[in-house]
Amino acid sequence: MIVKDQILLGTILGGSSLVKPPNGKNYYLSMRSQNEKWLCYKMQEMQSLFKFSNINWYTNTYRCNSCCSRELTELHDYIYEENRRRITMEIIDPIRDIGLAVWYLDSGSKTGRGKKNAYINTTKFGENGTLIIKKYFNEVGMACNINKDGKRLKILFTVDGTKKLFKVISPCIPFFMEHKI
Repeated sequence: MIVKDQILLGTILGGSSLVKPPNGKNYYLSMRSQNEKWLCYKMQEMQSLFKFSNINWYTNTYRCNSCCSRELTELHDYIYEENRRRITMEIIDPIRDIGLAVWYLDSGSKTGRGKKNAYINTTKFGENGTLIIKKYFNEVGMACNINKDGKRLKILFTVDGTKKLFKVISPCIPFFMEHKI
């Protein structure tokens, strides 16, 4: 997978959505963030999808939408089932350092004593999806567990798992996002 594809996959796993306009044929990518620079960075890295897009400020969040494309429609058909995001080992296995970095930066943070544990929010994937994600990270040597807080689910990395995750993703994190690791 090329860098653009990795960033796109990490972005979708991180919470951005593929949306079809009411009378449209193809899907577009809808992103939002509190960090305008982060959206600009991703738009630049995926510029073939963002030829005519602007960043707008709506209710305390920056938002932008890509152009509609057949590529995004095909990706939607691969990642979504009945308009719900799904996760399988087949979907997650091709992700690499840059894709993991984007996924973490979009839906993760640090917690615990001294903020030594990283986590990634996985509520949108449900319990079964979160189990698959846990299996994936443990198989690649980034030890983690599932943390459940009410209906919210997270992959919570051990201190050692956090160190391994950050070692992999650190070289891919833009300088203005380094505060997240």
